Amino acid sequence: MHADVHDELRDQVAAVMSDQAGIDVPDAEADLLGAGLIDSMALVTLIVAFEDTFAVQLPLEEFDIDRFRSVASIADFLASLGAEPVR
Repeated sequence: MHADVHDELRDQVAAVMSDQAGIDVPDAEADLLGAGLIDSMALVTLIVAFEDTFAVQLPLEEFDIDRFRSVASIADFLASLGAEPVR
């Protein structure tokens, strides 16, 4: 994935987080879990929103909370599942 496309995916992940869960992300590398920005309810909301927005299925049987630690890690995870920025 090209850097520009990956940056666009990060921006869209942050937008989904803001729009769907009311989470304003300070930057792509911010520790969302450490800052307490994501709780269990927000996580469920985000999983559904990411699946709908990016047309991917998150493999919950292999769930790893660290994939949701930052916008960057979420974008990396989504990209590994084949997600691309929405046009």
